[in-house]
Amino acid sequence: MVNIGLGLILMPIAIIFVIFGVFSRKKKNKIVGYGMLITGILILSASVLLLTGIYDPYANHIR
Repeated sequence: MVNIGLGLILMPIAIIFVIFGVFSRKKKNKIVGYGMLITGILILSASVLLLTGIYDPYANHIR
C-alpha cells in the first residue's frame, strides 16, 4: 500500500518536470529543458514501477 501512495505522489511531480522541460526546450535554454525532460521521465518510470508493484522497496527479499 505504501508503494501506491509513493507512486501517486511522484506522478504529478514527474508530469510537472516534463511540462517545464518541454517549455524550456522550446525556448533558447535547451540544456535545462533536456535535463528536466530526462529527470521527469526517470521519475515517471519509477512511479509506474511503484504503482504496478514491480519494484517493492519494502519487501524483505534478502534474509
